[in-house]
Amino acid sequence: MKTIFNKQKRSVAGVLIALTALTTALTGCQEDFELDLPLAVSARELSLTKDAGSTHVLVYSNGDWTARFTRPVKWASLNKLQGYGNNEIVFTYSANYGISRKIGVVFEKGSLTDTVMFSQAGAITDASLSFSKPAVTLLKSRSQIFTPISTNLRYCIDDLEASVTYYDNDGLPNDPVTVLTRAEEGEEGEEGGEGGDEPQAQPVEPWISNVSATYKGITFEVTDNDSGFARIADLTLFIEDAKGEITKSVLTVTQGIALPALKLDSNAETYEGYAQDCAVPATTNNLVPYSDQIGYDVAYDVPVAEGAEWILKPAITDDGLTFSLAKNEGSEPRTATIRLNFTDEHGNSVSASCKITQKPYPTAADFAAVRALTPGEITLQQYIEGYIVSDPDSKNVVSSPQTQQFFFDRGENDRTAYIESLDGKWGFCLKFASSEDNTPARFSKVRLSLNGATLEKKNSPECYTITGLTAANILETSTPDEFKIPVKTKTIGELTDDDIFTLVSVTNLEIMCKDGAYTNCTDGYSFKDNINPIGTATAPRWDVAPLMCYDNTGRTIYMLTNTAAPWRRFSSGRDLDFNSVVPQGSGTFRGIVVADDVAPIRFGDLGRYQLRAMTAEEIALTDEPFSKTVVEWNWNDRKTDLIPEIGEGEINKYGATQGAAADFNNVVCSGKGGASSEQKGLVANGGITFTQQWWDFDADKGKYFDISFSTQGISGSNMVFGIVWGHGSMSNTTLSGPAHWNLLYSVDGGATFQAVPDSPIIKKRSITWWSTTSQDSTPGFTEHLRKLPADCFGREKVVLRLQVADKVTDIDPKATSSNYLTALGIEKGTLTPSVAAGNSQARIGTITVRYN
Repeated sequence: MKTIFNKQKRSVAGVLIALTALTTALTGCQEDFELDLPLAVSARELSLTKDAGSTHVLVYSNGDWTARFTRPVKWASLNKLQGYGNNEIVFTYSANYGISRKIGVVFEKGSLTDTVMFSQAGAITDASLSFSKPAVTLLKSRSQIFTPISTNLRYCIDDLEASVTYYDNDGLPNDPVTVLTRAEEGEEGEEGGEGGDEPQAQPVEPWISNVSATYKGITFEVTDNDSGFARIADLTLFIEDAKGEITKSVLTVTQGIALPALKLDSNAETYEGYAQDCAVPATTNNLVPYSDQIGYDVAYDVPVAEGAEWILKPAITDDGLTFSLAKNEGSEPRTATIRLNFTDEHGNSVSASCKITQKPYPTAADFAAVRALTPGEITLQQYIEGYIVSDPDSKNVVSSPQTQQFFFDRGENDRTAYIESLDGKWGFCLKFASSEDNTPARFSKVRLSLNGATLEKKNSPECYTITGLTAANILETSTPDEFKIPVKTKTIGELTDDDIFTLVSVTNLEIMCKDGAYTNCTDGYSFKDNINPIGTATAPRWDVAPLMCYDNTGRTIYMLTNTAAPWRRFSSGRDLDFNSVVPQGSGTFRGIVVADDVAPIRFGDLGRYQLRAMTAEEIALTDEPFSKTVVEWNWNDRKTDLIPEIGEGEINKYGATQGAAADFNNVVCSGKGGASSEQKGLVANGGITFTQQWWDFDADKGKYFDISFSTQGISGSNMVFGIVWGHGSMSNTTLSGPAHWNLLYSVDGGATFQAVPDSPIIKKRSITWWSTTSQDSTPGFTEHLRKLPADCFGREKVVLRLQVADKVTDIDPKATSSNYLTALGIEKGTLTPSVAAGNSQARIGTITVRYN
């Protein structure tokens, strides 16, 4: 039995207490007794669970009694409808898949009545009921109308009720008239029943009748409108649950005096060969409410077998004549004519037709054939087939292009996708007209029509973009299946241009700078949004940041992360503490290989290829680090000294002044505002500056600083040097720090130096300044890693020297809203003797030497 018994127990207890008292009194006299009540029940309210079950009700009477429901129901039954004396009935009920419901059982003995109300909980606690349209306009003739509804009340449709409110000629509503009811009887003392009062007369003659409901919609009839003017009524559909809460929806019905009318915009249309939904607009159309009563006929020019029809579901809707086309598997176009006609109850008729031509389904073109096309408009009437490896919901698909000074088009991300060939060999970047067109889910197989698209080619590295796509170019999509995507695993050194825009698992990676987040850039310069509430709403300077990874051979590759990616940095609530969200170990990075043109403008050379992750989980650097640290300075202790945090070593700055500085490679902030360092997302005193006039004009050579350490007893395959740094003190007056540095090394304790082989110049770039930002400067440090020669292993003392290579420096580009694209200040300046030492700073966040 699945019943809540509390109320029943209390009622029975009351009766039993009285009975016990009476029994005690009579027992004292040694006489038998019999309970003599005219009519009573053990409980008047019972609560039932939503599951099927049964419960018992005790009836007390000294004579014959009967039982009946307050209204007919299908979900409950009684085991008996009459009885004599003290007895019980069994109330059995089915499971309730709808909203809560209530029914009463009336017990009668002569003129005496007593009622028990049963309330059953329902599976639906949030009822939904609405007409598909809020209003419908009808023709003047009488008709039967079907209008769809949307509801989750499929299993309690029998409990729906409806009323009609008619409006008079002055537009005033009259009293509602019940047109659909559960026919519940009024009960004395229950529910406030009216006892069968007749409905009041209506000032407006009712013209809506025979209302019925199914879970699909409402059907009703209207009479002829001979009034000469439009008439209006509200049809209200509603349902009441056991607690008296009402869910309702209103349909406004207007019946005018118009005759049927329909005129299509076109009598001939041509469509592509793929399966699609089509619509031929109409200039005149008042037949929408009668779509189910219109006669539709499809005449095929070439007869088709039953079940092979290729024009399906013709209908008249608000969009006009709508229908679906099946895929044209043939090699030739096919044609047919859709004819339709409608006649109202008075014989007024209207008809229309449209000739439909469907082209053959396009043939397939492989990726190689498309790549071989001349860039420009694609004339191939073909499709490509491949896997979508990007995610339309990801905010890390592509860099936001700059379309004006201090503005980036973030919508580019949502319009961009990547598709790779079925074998994973090649990929294309896809540019859709809008985010609404970019619908294919990640890992779905897609057939993409090239009709109307444009091919763009980049020569170095070689990669291809297809632009001008819309939703109409998407011919077919399959259910996403990640396990069907080709498993493509490579090292950095094995990547080629063919891998661009494909999904690749790049192995044996480790992040070089493990402080901070994926976007170690000043958040105050980027967009203000729910991820970055401390950003700027009017003048963002950046929207993507790189983070260097390297492998166990010393090769490097950058991952790119957009500021809109929610996982890009950690909100610790402890802005000025050192924290890290990036992985500390090594492993595999599964990402899309890209060749970005936007990020390098601010960050400098980012290599031939970069990686983009759709989710943070794909950056699976969960194994133990493959590298070991010889020595590292990161100033995480916030002490303005030159003592390394890891290992042993020395820095000789040769007279340069050292000072504490904020750390740009540890941007981990909560965005709660406060001090300027917190607003920039920096760690106060987490970096260091070296200040001096860095060029010796007498000797005409650059000055330097040295890093020394011992590798005695250390052996391995690779040793690397890494530095994270940038110009000065966030001011345009400190752009004159030297931009180009050479890396030298000594294995004889500093007696002799030579250039590190295959080591390009290390560039030190500008750091943006909040009020007067260089348009082309980086909003954070840049990261550099160089592979050291093998003879650096097993040495008592190795010295690395960073020496200014030339007098090249940066300048303020004086960018404006009209010249921001060409006003570039990077490497445009020259050091002169007049440059003050205080304006020629080097700010460093990390120096490290590692090996494996």
